[in-house]
Amino acid sequence: MHISKLELFGFKSFAKKQTILLDSGVTGIVGPNGCGKTNIVDAIRWVLGEQKTSRLRSSKMEDVIFNGASNIKPLGLCEVYLTVQNDKGLLPIEYSEVEIGRRLYRNGDSEYFINKTACRLKDIYNLFVDTGMSSDAYSVIELNMIEQILSDKDDSRRSMFEEAAGVNKYKSQRRSALRKFELNNRDLERIDDIILEIEMQVKNLELQLKRFKRHEKLSLQLKEEEINLASAKIIELEKGIKPLEGLLKKKNTLLKKNSSKKESESVELIDARNFYLAEKEILEKMKTAVDTLTEDLLKEVQTKNRESSKGMQVLEGELQNKISQLNQFDKDYIKIVSDCNDCGKPVTIISECDHCGKVESDKKYTVIETDQKYEKLKSSIEDYKDKIQLYNKEKEFDFNKIDDAIKEMQKKINLNKIELRNKEQDVNQAFMRMESIRVKIDADRFNKDDVFYDIKNAEMKIAESNIKISQIKEIIKEKFGNDFELKKIKDYSVSTMTYNVEKIKRSIEAIGPINWAVSDEYEEQSKRLKVLKDQRFDLLEAEKNLKDAIKKIDSVAKKQFLDTFEKIKNNFEKMFEVFFVGGKGSINLEDIEDPLNSDVVIFAQPPGKKNSSLRMLSAGEKSLTAIALLFSIYQYKPSPFCVLDEIDAPLDDINIKKFTDVISEYSKSTQFIMVTHNKLTMESADCIYGVTAEKKGISKVISINFTEK
Repeated sequence: MHISKLELFGFKSFAKKQTILLDSGVTGIVGPNGCGKTNIVDAIRWVLGEQKTSRLRSSKMEDVIFNGASNIKPLGLCEVYLTVQNDKGLLPIEYSEVEIGRRLYRNGDSEYFINKTACRLKDIYNLFVDTGMSSDAYSVIELNMIEQILSDKDDSRRSMFEEAAGVNKYKSQRRSALRKFELNNRDLERIDDIILEIEMQVKNLELQLKRFKRHEKLSLQLKEEEINLASAKIIELEKGIKPLEGLLKKKNTLLKKNSSKKESESVELIDARNFYLAEKEILEKMKTAVDTLTEDLLKEVQTKNRESSKGMQVLEGELQNKISQLNQFDKDYIKIVSDCNDCGKPVTIISECDHCGKVESDKKYTVIETDQKYEKLKSSIEDYKDKIQLYNKEKEFDFNKIDDAIKEMQKKINLNKIELRNKEQDVNQAFMRMESIRVKIDADRFNKDDVFYDIKNAEMKIAESNIKISQIKEIIKEKFGNDFELKKIKDYSVSTMTYNVEKIKRSIEAIGPINWAVSDEYEEQSKRLKVLKDQRFDLLEAEKNLKDAIKKIDSVAKKQFLDTFEKIKNNFEKMFEVFFVGGKGSINLEDIEDPLNSDVVIFAQPPGKKNSSLRMLSAGEKSLTAIALLFSIYQYKPSPFCVLDEIDAPLDDINIKKFTDVISEYSKSTQFIMVTHNKLTMESADCIYGVTAEKKGISKVISINFTEK
């Protein structure tokens, strides 16, 4: 198996597509410094999946893309394709010719191909693992790596032994197992935390479930007690309804009897009222007749009175006139005998005073004349008084002499009054009879009202009881739905039942808030806890299996590594003798108990030297020691190809001869691609590719084949 073709485009200094055809044997790559020889080595590393930019002599991965030159623009991508002849079937693929490719864009996107089919980097890595052809295997050796191998920087020395021993796949499996183990431990820790949390929740839900079950039990008891209490109350109400219904029936019967009695009494009352009204009408007529007679009598008397009153009035009027005159004369007389108001001289009545000339009156009376006139007037008054007394006596006599007609009328009035009093008695008796019937009817009405009241009261109580029964049933229905049945209880105590109901309610209230979904939550969390515990068991089993697998991998890899190490050690001792005749060389493990993690110690003493460290060796001696180690590994497990980048630079001609002899020997089974400046090395090559830079910054490949055909 060997590399048959290498195609480059846009990789570093290869701006244009370059194709290098390779054959088995030794191929030399030559050219001046800076022409891009080592870029071919980098291209082989890169296409095999190298990810470390330091090994590609770059600061970032995008630096491998052609970055332009004078008058040439930079490219946006680069790609390398490597064709391997798999005629011996070393690669785990069914194709005899395998082409792997890698493409990188300037934006950082990468693509990988196997036989033009897109794949993953991991697929390429798995294709070349433990074949000695991977990017970090011993198949690609640079001059600076000689120092790294000898100084064992980055464990590069042990990695070569691991690649030769074929334990990389075991280490990969071990790393994968350890990652799984770590992830398993994280999952285990996480699931332990979750289980702890769920267990706390389950315990809490278990307590809630107990409260829920107690609440449920008490609720059932409460339901039964409330139904019993409702049944008892309904029975009590029904017991109270029965006597009320009896009373209602009795009162309705009595009401019917009173109704028939009322009808007869109403007829009797109507008759009595009609009789009373008729008698009263007669009485009114009699009163009217008496009143008429009385009025006529009064009119007659008034007429007589008016006739007698006229004469009386005349006499009285004259008497009053005389009395007035008498009074006037009294006043005049007083003035006659008095003096003048102004001069004090006596004057005649109502005259002009002779002394002062003031007028007192138009008539002139003397005192004598005045006395005569006064006596005469006084005598006239006495005559009138006698006439009035005589008239009054005559008047009294005339009333006694009332005519027979008035007397007859008076007699008739008296008779009518007697009849009127009798009729009034009849009317009063009729009224009393009517009132007695009315009182009786009113009494019956009051009795009927009492009956009505009793009936209404009974009906109301029955209705109230029925409403209470309906309310009790409705309350029970609202609480328990239709899933209940009232019971016929014989011996019961409503107060005791009420106490029991209140007691159960207090017990339920004492439980506190209830999670009604606790049963489902408990079941759900319990199932989840069981699933988590099963998962934990599976994780523990997986942990055990991973430990066993790691232990088995370690055991197999350790045994395989030690076997490989012992054979390479023997090969190194012999190969060291070839390069250093008379010298001593050996390799050992620093920690034999943990060979997979132990450092590999190289002991090298060229002939005539007793150095205790590799640092004391010259550059050529270091290079030969590394080459001896490299060919010791190749002797144990030849790599299909080997790329050597100027590792012969420190060697002199004698050692170059030894080096080329060994190369020629191993080229029978291994393809060698050597980058060199040494002419002796070039002479040993079967084919030489020259790398030149016709334009500054752009590499071009030219081939020369020395093989005789």
